Amino acid sequence: MRRTVAAVACLVAILGVLAPAAFAQAPAPKVTINGLFDQITSGGYNIYDANFTRKNDSEWYARTRFRPDFTFEVGRTKAVLGLEFDIVYGQTGTCGAGPTKATGSCAGEKNGSSSGSSLNTDVQGLVEVKWAYTEFDLTGKDALLPFVPVRTVARAGLQPFGTYGGLVGTYRATYSQGDFPGVSALTTWAPNLTTGIAYVQIEDTLGTFSRVGAVTGVANKATHGDDFAVIFDPQLTPFKGLDIKPIYSYLFAQGTTNGNARRSATNINTPSAFKAGSAGNVAGAPAYQLEISPGVVGAQYTNGDPSQHESRHTIGLDARWRSGPFSFDPTILYQFGKRSNVVMDVAGAPYTAHSVEADMHSWLVDVQGGFQLGPLLLEARAIYSSGNKARDNIGRNINYYEPLNLDTGYYAGWSSIIALGIDYFNGGNLSGMASNVGYDRYGRAQLGVRATYSLTPELAVYGIINPTWTAEKVDTDTTMTGAGSSSTNRIRVCSRAADIGGTCFVEGDSRYIGTDLNIGTTWRFAPNTAFDLTGDYLVAGHALDTRECSAGGITCSKEKAHDGWTVAARVRMSF
Repeated sequence: MRRTVAAVACLVAILGVLAPAAFAQAPAPKVTINGLFDQITSGGYNIYDANFTRKNDSEWYARTRFRPDFTFEVGRTKAVLGLEFDIVYGQTGTCGAGPTKATGSCAGEKNGSSSGSSLNTDVQGLVEVKWAYTEFDLTGKDALLPFVPVRTVARAGLQPFGTYGGLVGTYRATYSQGDFPGVSALTTWAPNLTTGIAYVQIEDTLGTFSRVGAVTGVANKATHGDDFAVIFDPQLTPFKGLDIKPIYSYLFAQGTTNGNARRSATNINTPSAFKAGSAGNVAGAPAYQLEISPGVVGAQYTNGDPSQHESRHTIGLDARWRSGPFSFDPTILYQFGKRSNVVMDVAGAPYTAHSVEADMHSWLVDVQGGFQLGPLLLEARAIYSSGNKARDNIGRNINYYEPLNLDTGYYAGWSSIIALGIDYFNGGNLSGMASNVGYDRYGRAQLGVRATYSLTPELAVYGIINPTWTAEKVDTDTTMTGAGSSSTNRIRVCSRAADIGGTCFVEGDSRYIGTDLNIGTTWRFAPNTAFDLTGDYLVAGHALDTRECSAGGITCSKEKAHDGWTVAARVRMSF
């Protein structure tokens, strides 16, 4: 009995000593809200369908964006919920006011908008979740793993890449920008040395949909595959003003994958999986059936055969240097890997898995520099991304660069036609140049010069010039991905069945996309409030020409590209 009493007394004493640390009162919770309101209006001519040979696309519209971020904090742990609303003034689609962006089922809706609006403005079901993540200490003092002496901050959930304040990713929008579902962590080894790592879940296979079931008598698998990416990027600051970030990333995809990670490059030598106007980001196209033996059809994969794999490696160096009035931001990235795809050209037909495998080798070099001379800021930016020649079979060799995700943000702020500007729903329609850097399969070569003069700390004016080429000559007899047709009796022809005269993917015609001219002003006329006004004009080059044929291919002609322009204004209130 005495021993029991002594043991209990000892335990009580120990708990009494530990109580202040173990049961200390938690810090007071804190909730903050920040974000922005945008009111935007813009108009333009011949820039919306990416087909510069047709001049009947023009518009003038206005919209609202509300982008609030809610941050919930308790001590060093926090959770962030980021929401987004994009509403067009007036009804533009067939659905009226209501959810359209997620379903994509509302004809006529503005690309990128959550909804249109009309009289009484009763808009329903349009909230978009951008961020929903928890940030916590993974290692270090008072962390999940306190026995590891260095501090690691981790995030889990829907979160941004580094360009939007994330823990991992390139400094600029060259490989990773936007948002992703997954986990990331940043470890601080020394004041000038950190390492970041992220796991990006692109697509996932759930147990229910991985089963084979009977669908119209055919075994069916609706799986998207387990598509993922990892990023590892240590950062070293050898001295103040210089940051160096080596980068390694690996992407693995099965069957279909997200179009941001794999572009739809047109190719006559491989199946519809790699042609514009179909499931262009698919390795193993939808509705293909696996032939077990001659005449015996097995599983049908509605989202592409997951046995068709892609393994893509990206290595390189990202850096930024600041010294007095000088700035320098170089990025060099190299990609290599393999992608398997199919050879059949008819949806629903049996095929042989892994019948074609492409070797991937590509480069991106993006260098930006600046010099501040009093109120005048001079900047220059040079870009080169490799590409494939017109006659190349990209089912065998892929030489064009593919980022993980750029969220249409590549080259943003340097143009309103080639890239996104003040109205970030327009621009960048030139065959995915805002999302995939290069122009279709042909790569990119560009030189941009920007001059900004601050008349006062609140008022600045700027001018930008962007002569732009492709790395390889564009075959203007072929269909370009993302270049829509605005007429029912004329088509841009390029397929085995419709290759009139055998002109598709024979030889390139021109590298010159055009010269983009941009002027604008920013006026911060009130606290946290700014007015932006810009105008952009593209002098179209011959690489934007195209060959068009009437329905049935009766007559064909080479059409010359025409210039395009846009103007935009925005009032932004930040909070």
